[in-house]
Amino acid sequence: NDRTYYASTRFDWSSMIGSITRTTTNPLTGEKETHSLYGTKQWRLPHDPYWPESGVALASEFGVGDDGSLCNFLCGWDQTNEVTNGVLGYQEAKNGDSFLKIGVGELIKGSCITCDSAEDYKFNSPYKFAKTPEWTLTDKGDGKSVVLSHKAVLGNSGYKLDKCITLNDDQLLIKTSLTNIGKASFSTAWYSHHLFTCDTHPVDLGYSVDFDLSAANSEYNEPNTWTWASPILNYAKIKNEDDKVRIEMERGVESNVRIKAEFVKDDKAKGEFTIRACNTAIRETIPEVGDKNSGISMYAYNLYIESGTFSPEPLILLHLLPGKTTSWTQQLDF
Repeated sequence: NDRTYYASTRFDWSSMIGSITRTTTNPLTGEKETHSLYGTKQWRLPHDPYWPESGVALASEFGVGDDGSLCNFLCGWDQTNEVTNGVLGYQEAKNGDSFLKIGVGELIKGSCITCDSAEDYKFNSPYKFAKTPEWTLTDKGDGKSVVLSHKAVLGNSGYKLDKCITLNDDQLLIKTSLTNIGKASFSTAWYSHHLFTCDTHPVDLGYSVDFDLSAANSEYNEPNTWTWASPILNYAKIKNEDDKVRIEMERGVESNVRIKAEFVKDDKAKGEFTIRACNTAIRETIPEVGDKNSGISMYAYNLYIESGTFSPEPLILLHLLPGKTTSWTQQLDF
């Protein structure tokens, strides 16, 4: 049987981690409850493994989740220049030639269903593969960890990706290591989509998230309300506290509604958050963010909401010289 869950061209193939079962104690009744977190029953149904959006739970993307192959000038919180949207060799390629999407493999430029004469990269449209990507799965033998590995090289561009997934009781660790095996330096953003729902319930009253943003820097922008998004305050309230900003849903989200809030820069933020629903909580941290030795910094901090997902999205920025490796760890405490 074909057990492939995701075989499309947006998300890192090794990041399909979800359908987590969690047992908690109800604080009101004292009784044990079993909850299904990051499930598959609300997001993009019926599931199509070949559609770019059809990830699960911790599905991650190298890039910013928007069209275009490159941000040339004043990109992200730190106003960085020359940040690729998770693609390598795209600018040099002609239509019909190959380019690399990090975490996906070698794709054919101009082959997506929404591609046009402008030759712009379309992050959410399926591309044809120039080569079938190869992945290896290694069991570390400790009963807790597995490693997924993949690499791709094209001309002067190349990358190697290793993801170690470890489960320790109430803690899930996902360590990603990206190596530049090409001859040219590159910078890219990265984020995990966090396609979160609880017990297959649509997003509604009871869902909330705490961002590690100071009250003084809790401002946000909603540029997409001019086109496809609805204002967040139509559905949620935002509460400022000394060391965090809490977003609480006040009602359900209709099936045709999408919401995206982009929070402004906070120098102290490290992308830490705690998400809550159905009498359970999950805290995520990325310890390497802000560590001078890692060179990893915040790129942006977004919240995306539909009826089928409540998605905190801290974006981080990675810089890789030829031959260099950068590693970061998603630490989820349940």
